[in-house]
Amino acid sequence: MTLRRWEKKAFGALLGLSARAARAPVVRVAVPSFMRALAALTRRVRRPEVDEGDAASLGRAWQRYMPSPHLVPSTRVEGGTAYHEIRMRCPLRGSGDLAACHRLMAYDRALMAEHGARFVVLRPQAEPGVEVCEIAIRAASWPHDDLVPAHRLVRGA
Repeated sequence: MTLRRWEKKAFGALLGLSARAARAPVVRVAVPSFMRALAALTRRVRRPEVDEGDAASLGRAWQRYMPSPHLVPSTRVEGGTAYHEIRMRCPLRGSGDLAACHRLMAYDRALMAEHGARFVVLRPQAEPGVEVCEIAIRAASWPHDDLVPAHRLVRGA
C-alpha cells in the first residue's frame, strides 16, 4: 500500500470516528479541541507554504493538507476568496446535523487560521440532498460578512 493510499484510509477512518463523536451528547463538546489538536499535528507533518497572501495561494495551501488534492478541487477564485468543493464522502452526509459538521470543520478552520485565513463552510454534505461541500477561504484581514457559515442558515422553507 502506498503512503498516499494509507493516508486516505487513515483520514477516512479518523473522519468517521470524529463524526460519530461530534454527534454523541457526552463527548461532542470535546470534538473541536480534538480537531484543533489534529490540525496542529497535520501542520507539523505537512508544512505547506503559502506562495503569496492571495486567495488562490491560501486555497492551494489548504489542498496540500488534504490526503488528495483531487478530492478538494478549486471551483473558482473571486474577489479575494478561493472557493472549493469537498468531494470526499462525509459520514454526516444527509444527516441534517449542521452543528456536528461545524464541530468537525474546526480542523480546517484551525489549519487555515495558521495562515491568517478564514475557512467557511457555505454548504455542507450534512444538508439533505447535498453530495459535495462548498467552502470558501479568505484572508482573515478581509471583511467576511458575506460568507455566512452553513450552520447559521436555515435552508428550505
